[in-house]
Amino acid sequence: MLRVEAVGICHSDVDQSRGRAPVPSGGVFPTVPGHEIVGRIEQISPDAAAEFGVQEGDRVGVRSYVLTADGKMRVSGFDFPLDEASGLFGGYADYMELVPGSEVQKLHGDRPATELTLYESLSNSATFVRSALRGESLVILGPGHMGLAAVVAARAQGVGTIVVVGLSRDRLRLDVSLRIGADQAVDLENENPIARVEEATGGRMADVVLDVASGNPVSFVTAFELVRSGGTVVAAGMKDRPLDGFDINQIPLRGITVPPGGGVDLSLACSMINDGKVPTAKLAGESFALERFENALALAERRVEGQDAVRVSLKVA
Repeated sequence: MLRVEAVGICHSDVDQSRGRAPVPSGGVFPTVPGHEIVGRIEQISPDAAAEFGVQEGDRVGVRSYVLTADGKMRVSGFDFPLDEASGLFGGYADYMELVPGSEVQKLHGDRPATELTLYESLSNSATFVRSALRGESLVILGPGHMGLAAVVAARAQGVGTIVVVGLSRDRLRLDVSLRIGADQAVDLENENPIARVEEATGGRMADVVLDVASGNPVSFVTAFELVRSGGTVVAAGMKDRPLDGFDINQIPLRGITVPPGGGVDLSLACSMINDGKVPTAKLAGESFALERFENALALAERRVEGQDAVRVSLKVA
């Protein structure tokens, strides 16, 4: 049993609140939401302590999914109904039940738990940027919490030039990207991203483009405008509709590799945070008490006039 300290808010939480669950299963309703969970082990059996490598009192980050005995994946906060066992399988609650097939990793206790919820997006983004080799150029489309975590992960693994591209409304996030390791930040509504990337790469264009922009699929088209022939476009952002008018012949004719953004490396993400390699304070964003989750979701969905945040989290305990 985990006592939840904080939970980060992902855009999938916003979708879920509107009746859509962007997970492979489609999710279940009703459920306790929340999958970016930091907490302390409240109670644990000797067998579970040996399996998870933790003891009571340890602060941990929780992997966002559970692997069942038959090899299937169930996402915390999406795939567990309220009438199963305790029903406490998400982060929007004081306690969470950890089941067999879960994974947790220790986190140091010297930082606010709301800052540490960054581990979850980092555990994903660290796998997204592995296509970019040491010294290569990387363009990140979408300076959301995944995109900013990708900047940190890419800089840590020795990527060369990092360019972050966003919209005019992303000004806060673009500015933060420069403070955490990006070389350039481009507002594509007021600047020519092709010219900027061409200049940043000496005319070569990007070795790798990571598309983590959510919503409009047009960012995938932009990715192909910014990548060099023989380069890689990582498709990681969840889109809200199909993409019309895309010339798929670009892939074989230009030799573009298109891997999916997938994978979770919880151990690496938590180790990076514990080793002081992640500017968690700069990426903390805004935090709300659990009972103000509706305000938090509104800010995450950018429905609060004149206000934005690089991340949004809930402080539970």
